[in-house]
Amino acid sequence: MGLGKLLSRIVVRTLTREFPHYQRRIPNDLERLTRHVRPGDVVLVEGKTRVAQIIKYLTQSSWSHSALYVGDRLISGSHPKASHYWDLYGEDSRSMVVEADLANGVEAIPLVRYADHNLRICRPFSISSEDLNAVVDEVVSRIGDGYDSSHLLALGRFLAPLPLIPKRWRRKALFAGRSSSRAVICSTLIARAFIHVRYPILPLLSRTESNEMKDRIFPYGRRFRSVHPRFVLPRDFDLSPYFRIVKFNQIEEGSFDYRSLEWERMPEYPPGTDARPEEEYAPPRDLSLHPPAPGRKSTQPSDLPREEGMSPTST
Repeated sequence: MGLGKLLSRIVVRTLTREFPHYQRRIPNDLERLTRHVRPGDVVLVEGKTRVAQIIKYLTQSSWSHSALYVGDRLISGSHPKASHYWDLYGEDSRSMVVEADLANGVEAIPLVRYADHNLRICRPFSISSEDLNAVVDEVVSRIGDGYDSSHLLALGRFLAPLPLIPKRWRRKALFAGRSSSRAVICSTLIARAFIHVRYPILPLLSRTESNEMKDRIFPYGRRFRSVHPRFVLPRDFDLSPYFRIVKFNQIEEGSFDYRSLEWERMPEYPPGTDARPEEEYAPPRDLSLHPPAPGRKSTQPSDLPREEGMSPTST
């Protein structure tokens, strides 16, 4: 084994080691999760590893990883490895996700692997069944491809708060030295599939209104241009107005009763006041793991109120 490969394995092993202080927000109900998740849903994961903490800090988000749910696609039909997945995972192979992993590249694993992680399910709104199947097929076809660690490093440089280096230079570094390799990172794998069928994630307005007026394009501000898939992050599926958030644990089934929650501390105090001692509150959720960088606004999902009935074009 060459020195370079040895050092690479050591770095990967270090970065994929689990972080000791992981906080769960809610226990996942696996029965409800498998009942409500559908093929083509994007599964966002708040990772436990050291590299996950770095990604969360740089992206200012809780979500460090993304995978595409493909259900039983790999054991049904004529997939060449159908028997392999069934022998390997058994009944769990009916609920599979495809992901790009730092250690193993693009692979398929059971959804149950993330049972003890904080999850968010993002569902593309109003996508046609034909395009949805094309997205799933595209991602499944990438199984066995490598992980683009150089892209991950370049993305880290691009997102890092480095005011002395112009952002356009950091952006160019994302495309420097690219080859024809099929290696990808997790969010790029999924973004390519959606962009291929022209489904929006977080598109940008393509031109200024003055240019559109000059070209007699009306109404103004209606044309978009797609962000390159190499710039798409796991958080973008959560922030996108075109993906619906599926509250699989309780809200989706309409069985949530807030009065039945068991609180560790809930002392009585006069209405309209905040008279409880500070020590009676729970400590804040691990903000130290990814504090907002100077001059940057946090995009924690908790800071972004979301309505289940939101329009797909609302922001």
